[in-house]
Amino acid sequence: MQKPPVKKSTQDLYVKSAVRFPPQLHQELKEAAERNGRTLNAEVIARLLAAPVNEQLEKLASGNQEIKALLRELLDK
Repeated sequence: MQKPPVKKSTQDLYVKSAVRFPPQLHQELKEAAERNGRTLNAEVIARLLAAPVNEQLEKLASGNQEIKALLRELLDK
């Protein structure tokens, strides 16, 4: 008789790591996470995944301060 396959928990899909943040950055991340309805962990992951997109948008908007401000506002949401 075969055993049923073992289901992986969502925790098995992640690598646990300790990261130290300066207090001000930690507070900013916590506030952004709350505004965005995410956990602190999810906020950090979302920002890391968005970093390449943010860099490209910054390049596009580099010459126009108004566009840059609008992009920053959108990216912070």
